[in-house]
Amino acid sequence: MMPQVLFVSKPVVPPFNDGSKCLVRDIASALRSYAPRVMVTRETGTWAPEILEAKVYAGVGGYSPALMENARVLAWLLTRSSDALWHFLFAPNPRTSQTGKWLKRIRRVPVVQTIASPPRSFLEPQRLLFGDVVAAQSHWTKNEFLRAYADAGIPDVPQIEVIAPAVPDFARPSTDRVMAIRDRLQVPADAPLFLYPGDLEVASARESVESMIKPLLSEASNAHLVFAYRRKTERAQEIAVQMQARLPSQSVHFMSDVPDMHALIATSQLLLFPVVDLYGKVDLPIVVLEAMHLGVPVVTVDQGPLADLAGVWRVSPGDPRALLRTALLALWDEPARMACIAAQREAIERQHRPVQVAGRYEKLYDRLLGRA
Repeated sequence: MMPQVLFVSKPVVPPFNDGSKCLVRDIASALRSYAPRVMVTRETGTWAPEILEAKVYAGVGGYSPALMENARVLAWLLTRSSDALWHFLFAPNPRTSQTGKWLKRIRRVPVVQTIASPPRSFLEPQRLLFGDVVAAQSHWTKNEFLRAYADAGIPDVPQIEVIAPAVPDFARPSTDRVMAIRDRLQVPADAPLFLYPGDLEVASARESVESMIKPLLSEASNAHLVFAYRRKTERAQEIAVQMQARLPSQSVHFMSDVPDMHALIATSQLLLFPVVDLYGKVDLPIVVLEAMHLGVPVVTVDQGPLADLAGVWRVSPGDPRALLRTALLALWDEPARMACIAAQREAIERQHRPVQVAGRYEKLYDRLLGRA
């Protein structure tokens, strides 16, 4: 029988609108030499019959598990897990990481730790990383941790591998789905649509996009721009209301918790993602990888975790003029647009398919279990 690997994460149940849940789903679904077990709720099983389940959580909860739910995870690992290996996937914080370190010592189970998203602070890195092998999702996150160890004068640095996240293959949304999302937004079928799928609380990115709207509309009066965001905090809705009051409502639209993100991406001329601060998000957000897969050009920044993306257009952070130039390039320069689409698709096929990502993790599992 294949060794079992337990994925320790928030509950991996629908809706799959969270980068860390998608990461677990995509790795577990593509394993070939290991039997994956994922944590789910007591009411919801796994998304596929071949995936083993650990009914740990009482409910889906919010974007981060509550203290009681964390206690249920602790109890499961301490008393019920019989898996050969644990694979932790979460944003490292001292409390959870130190608990994981203690559990590893008590149960003597090999641990792979994936940094699901960068921590708020890299100070005291020895309190954040505890895996026998650590996987970062970008070179930026790996280098920030190495710098933190060096600055603290800590010689015992863990092995940190860089393994990019995956995006599964999926069909392009139908014309009916595309038209339905445009109708909901009241955007004409033939109007160019630009999409910002980011948190409104990320001020620098939001302000760069907002600053390019007026000059964009002066160049392309029929253009529309959509701010697609999630209500992670009460502040998000407040910001949306304030922006709606000062922006042209006939051309700028706001949608929280988008019902069909794939359709919205597919009908966009360009995905705008000039985000530097990715706290609370995976290093390479799934929405960006999905746009690359769907053949929608992406423009992002040239620093931070997103610098690892291949094939995309890049601008410097806080440069709305460069963002505008790229938007007009996507609108009017078809050869440049097609070249970007081709480069993005090549990058997806080369390093972001689930079977490739899962294979890299299986090599780490083999090493820890002496199967290499």
